[in-house]
Amino acid sequence: MPAHSAAVGHLLRRAGFGPSASTWVQWAALSYDDAVDRVLAELDAPPPQDPPELDPFKPGTIQDLWLNRMLKAPAGLAEKLTLFWHGHFATSETKFKDAQLMWSQYGLLRAKGSGSFRDLLLGVSKDVAMIRWLDGNSNRVGHANENYARELQELFTLGIGNYTEQDIREIGRAFTGWGSRHHDFVFRDHFHDNGEKTIHGKKGNFGGEDVVDILVHLPACSRHIAGKLLRFFSHPDPSTEEIETLATVFRESKLNIKATLAALFRGEAFRSAAHQRSLVKSPVEFCIGGLRAVGATTVPGWLHGATDRMGQILFRPPSVKGWTSGKGWLSSGAIVERLRAAQRVALLTPETTRANTAGAILSVTLQDEVPAAMQSALDVVAAKIQKAEALAGKSREPMLAAAHAEHIALVLASPEYQLS
Repeated sequence: MPAHSAAVGHLLRRAGFGPSASTWVQWAALSYDDAVDRVLAELDAPPPQDPPELDPFKPGTIQDLWLNRMLKAPAGLAEKLTLFWHGHFATSETKFKDAQLMWSQYGLLRAKGSGSFRDLLLGVSKDVAMIRWLDGNSNRVGHANENYARELQELFTLGIGNYTEQDIREIGRAFTGWGSRHHDFVFRDHFHDNGEKTIHGKKGNFGGEDVVDILVHLPACSRHIAGKLLRFFSHPDPSTEEIETLATVFRESKLNIKATLAALFRGEAFRSAAHQRSLVKSPVEFCIGGLRAVGATTVPGWLHGATDRMGQILFRPPSVKGWTSGKGWLSSGAIVERLRAAQRVALLTPETTRANTAGAILSVTLQDEVPAAMQSALDVVAAKIQKAEALAGKSREPMLAAAHAEHIALVLASPEYQLS
């Protein structure tokens, strides 16, 4: 492989879900800049069309559809970015029991997630799932509900410490009348507070759209979004300087998310050796990456339960703060489930192709970066393979297939593979 293939592999793990077994050779042949261009180009493609027979209310349907889109994407940035926004604007169907609303929100995040952050935030503010999740229908003049006003600033735009209780109250008033009827956004003028409001030092008869415009142009907003993008795609502890540099790109690009990601992926911090394999893969990233590595073409039915037991099921984040991150994914129970999933993924590889897959798995998943401890374990498996190859008769092929599956599972279960 070319010397720069490790950097391309790092890009594919972070900007997507890891290299696909069938396309890794082509990716590895690209220069790093060409690989970045190809990854970013996925953001310009329209979202896939929903199957005509889609029934979102059938249990597991929308999770299965999204997971399969992650699996089949060329690199996966569009779906990975949607996963980022799903955690950022965390909304769960457990409250309102309407999978159609969650799938509509997925469509919003997928369609607007790489364009203007201002447009994305306005779309989320009118999203029926978000309105119902944070009790927007009870927000009325004289009885303002401040749930969305608080989370809009603390989690979605500014971060803790960059707003006051007055800002919360006044923004709550500005969003009065914003609600839903069935699956549609509605503005009820008779519920709206038309009085003057003071929001972050500005005075006026503001409504919800005015609030969005005020918040996205505050310096704290660009820093908050830049910091979250860095922690999700690059490394867990970005410096103040790194955040400010990316925040400047965000502001100067008129809040364009794709342009900001382009700067992030080409930045020195992203490619730094110190930051490679510094992020723990979420359960979804772990499982989809493994399926891609072994060349799976569809997501197995057991995957939903497996990721749930690891701590993550799509469209059901535990709270408005989203899922955990880093070592929070690695409870003792979750680790056991990851090891079990690695074995099950390895067995999905057809027996007739396991030898080739086992031989390529280190290149596909780890770009041939094999620590000494892993090499020792691989040597043990290699001895089993050699022993099986020396056999004759009916027992040879089953033993050989089992040994190759053990090789694949060993790599997917390794500490190195748990990191991206």
